[in-house]
Amino acid sequence: MQFLNSIIKETTLETALSNFYDLPGPISCKFIRRSFNDHYIVAVGSKQFILRVYINNKSYISCINDIHFELDFLEYLYSYKQPVIPPIKSKNNQNLTFLKFNNETRYLALFPYAKGSPINENLNISQSINLGEIIAKLHFYSNNFKSQFSRYSLDVRRLVEQPLHTIEEYSRLFSFGNLSFFRGYSRFLIDSINNIPIDDETYGMVHGDPNPSNFYFSNDDGFSLFDFDHCAIGYRIHDLAVIRLSFPEKVYKTVLRGYEQIRRLKNAERDCIKKYSDILLIKKFSDIYNMLDITGADERKKQFITQNAYNTLKNIVT
Repeated sequence: MQFLNSIIKETTLETALSNFYDLPGPISCKFIRRSFNDHYIVAVGSKQFILRVYINNKSYISCINDIHFELDFLEYLYSYKQPVIPPIKSKNNQNLTFLKFNNETRYLALFPYAKGSPINENLNISQSINLGEIIAKLHFYSNNFKSQFSRYSLDVRRLVEQPLHTIEEYSRLFSFGNLSFFRGYSRFLIDSINNIPIDDETYGMVHGDPNPSNFYFSNDDGFSLFDFDHCAIGYRIHDLAVIRLSFPEKVYKTVLRGYEQIRRLKNAERDCIKKYSDILLIKKFSDIYNMLDITGADERKKQFITQNAYNTLKNIVT
């Protein structure tokens, strides 16, 4: 199997950016990290930007339409004065560009650098309430969003069934055994999701991954929310469950209070957030396995992740 998605040289991207974007002055590009995409800091004089180079063949991105949908969503939210970072238009007035590298097409999006600094997960009360209000408003304004492009949905198959199937395949491969011990609880989780009534309040667009690394904060400008790569159509408590897993409990409860100042949760939603958090602990492994496959990780890494996944399921049911 040929593994692509190699990290593109900075000099190659500097040339591409000068061709694609109207950026005055010399361009400097520096690779900063690979997560679910590759990211670079771009400096043009005193200004800084973030360049995202999308990784191909991710399980939750079926085609270029998914990326267009994400960028359209950002532009839509920004038009409603939500604190998100919209993409910069190219010389051809496009929010997505591409280049050929190592016999594959790689898609690029350029963003302004967010104002402020990375946040500390121990937010104060005012910040926590404000963050909850931001998530609630994102959900509210997204109800009227429309795009000519498509995006995936976070249904039961994608949330529970597919991740468990993948974990079980690897568990058997590395002789950890089957997941029979988890079957009853998985049905309980699915039933809990299905108990949530589906309407414009409970179901629609979500950010998908509002963890602390996807926020900046400044005293003058407040929060900036970015990295919508995992945005999807799904249950709105998805974002609240991510926050529950990513922040201290005291912060999470205050964020929830801020959220409910904008939109009151239904009882079935509130009762399901803890269970949905368990679902997210399961689902993350399907994304990790996918990234290991498309970036060419060795068997030792997969075995390590499988041990982690198996132990996680054991911990959830004990």
